[in-house]
Amino acid sequence: MSVIPPIFFKVANLTVGSLCLIASLSQLSYISVNFNAFLLAIFGVGLSVPIIYLEFKVPSNLYKFASFYFSFLGRGMAYILLSFLINFGGIFKILTTLLTFLLGVVYAVFQVLPQIEEPANFRGEAAAISVGDDDDDII
Repeated sequence: MSVIPPIFFKVANLTVGSLCLIASLSQLSYISVNFNAFLLAIFGVGLSVPIIYLEFKVPSNLYKFASFYFSFLGRGMAYILLSFLINFGGIFKILTTLLTFLLGVVYAVFQVLPQIEEPANFRGEAAAISVGDDDDDII
């Protein structure tokens, strides 16, 4: 039984995803000043959009290709990576980076706490129940 209500995860994911998307989109304007920051912003947008989208609908193929979004450790590491991608610029980006990094560390810690249960959108539709549970049985 989880001691944290599921609405916390929804609000936290939507907040971080939205802030990171705004920070990444504003970082796209660095194309003439700092091309490396521009390229990092493209990856930031690519990581931020699925975070927001997963709060409303879980696509069936996403678990197959980006399974790190469906565990606390994977999402925590994605948040930490995302915080490094968007840390160029002013105070807004610094605060967004700090919030994203701290939430990533919190999610990574949640992975090892047995009393924290994964939210419903962390379970993919085609997710296997155990490690050896495959869809096709070869005889």
